[in-house]
Parts: sequence; structure tokens; C-alpha cells
Amino acid sequence: MANWTLTNNNPEKDLSSIGALFETHKIKKMYDISELYPTKVIKLLGINSERYSVKLADPEKFMVSEILRLAYIFNIDPNLIIDVIQAETEKKLVNKINVHKAKHTK
Repeated sequence: MANWTLTNNNPEKDLSSIGALFETHKIKKMYDISELYPTKVIKLLGINSERYSVKLADPEKFMVSEILRLAYIFNIDPNLIIDVIQAETEKKLVNKINVHKAKHTK
């Protein structure tokens, strides 16, 4: 688990509940959290609602700093979020790499 030097000692209960969903592996896709306190998450994340929706639908667009902020907001290990993103985007990423390999081996 990644340890925060400055821990979130006062996490908001509703946002901690989202963290619990990650910890129990109930979140299978990032879009699963789209309806869970979106206004509060967007405000704390510092992005607008349209960008948030786009990134939840296509999570490889999340920047590392945004993943870290989400983890801090939810009071969880950032690797839990990365695991969801990896599982969700793995096939797409492998396909992109294979397309680029094919272009360069001709």
C-alpha cells in the first residue's frame, strides 16, 4: 500500500464510502462511480463535470496527479484506482501497441 506522508485524517464519510467500494473491489469500471457524489468529487478534484465524465468513460485519460488526488479524496491506496483503470483499458492499450508494431515492421 502506498503510504501518504500527510494523511487525510478527516475524510468525508460519503467519499470514504466510495473508497470502501474500491477496497472491496466492487468498482469494476471507473464509470461505476459517476453517480456517486459527482459534484463533491469534481470540486475536490479541480476539473469540470464534462472532463470528469470523459475521463470516467475513458480512464486512460486520467493524469497521474488526478489519480493521486482521487485516492487522497477517497482515503485509499492509489494502486486500487490504477488496478481498475488497468483492468478496464488493458485490451485497448495492447491493441494500440500491436497496431503501431505492425506499422513499423512492414
